[in-house]
Amino acid sequence: MLFDTHAHLDDRAFDTDREALLLSLHEQGVGAVANMGATMQGAKDSVALAKKYPFVYAAVGIHPDHAKDLNEEEFEVLRELAKKEKVVAIG
Repeated sequence: MLFDTHAHLDDRAFDTDREALLLSLHEQGVGAVANMGATMQGAKDSVALAKKYPFVYAAVGIHPDHAKDLNEEEFEVLRELAKKEKVVAIG
């Protein structure tokens, strides 16, 4: 079994076929995926994907390119997201 440790399946590029792609992973030998949130919305979307699919896990965080724009309110959102079930990394 393969575990994809760094995916961005929340990206808009997958909007048209995300469901089909996720459901085909098992056939391809991928048993689990860690989806990396790289923006505030991406962190929220990663948690939502982890909630919806039993084989998806989430990482919540902000890419360094966007970190300088974070404020205390957004840090609090990240803290709360980090407490969610199936969040396995913070970055």
